[in-house]
Amino acid sequence: QIEDEGAKALVQNLKGSSIKDLSLCRNGIGDEGAMTIGKNLRESSIQTLVMSYNKIGDEGTKEIGYNLKGSSIQILNMSSNKIGDEGTKAIGYNLQGSSLQELNMSSNKIGDEGIKAIAENLKRSAIQTLFMDSN
Repeated sequence: QIEDEGAKALVQNLKGSSIKDLSLCRNGIGDEGAMTIGKNLRESSIQTLVMSYNKIGDEGTKEIGYNLKGSSIQILNMSSNKIGDEGTKAIGYNLQGSSLQELNMSSNKIGDEGIKAIAENLKRSAIQTLFMDSN
């Protein structure tokens, strides 16, 4: 099972690679690994990032959200983690100006505050598909 150290090693070596689709679902990646992934998004060519069924909370999600603008990410799947309103707000507030077209935040711990941040920024985003099931 890939955990934070493995995720960090992989992502820190993506710069200059031609990897466009990265799936790290069903592993043991937490906030530390997700934060490193977020910090390296802009330097990668990743267009699809699947991080479902891990242990990612708000801190890791915030870093991914802050780095959406300027990245190539078009599809982001963060379903079945431990993400609450704070992490979701970081995603929502950074939709405008990002390339994100599909967002899956299903099966997390998102409440009204988080969904409001997403909703308020949809019109100014490229989002075409949104999954927010079972929160």
